[in-house]
Amino acid sequence: MKTKMMILTVVVSMFAGISLAQSAQPSEPAGVREPPPQAYADCVGKKTGDIVQHTTREGKVAATCVDSSKGLVARPNQPRGNEPNTQTGQAMP
Repeated sequence: MKTKMMILTVVVSMFAGISLAQSAQPSEPAGVREPPPQAYADCVGKKTGDIVQHTTREGKVAATCVDSSKGLVARPNQPRGNEPNTQTGQAMP
């Protein structure tokens, strides 16, 4: 009887550990990343809908300040990889 109780305790402990590990996972959908600190800094003193110049690794891009759970954040106006061609003004393929 004592052996069965020890096995049961070990099994319950294992499942509790798995449950705790799963609850520690972020609740954001896969592929969603936290904006960089600069995106928040770009909207300091601004209001929702204001257009700002947001600095990225690729250079400056136009962005709009939008509400987030952590405050206003600059969201680029065009998706990454869809920047217009400076010669034609059309999106690059």
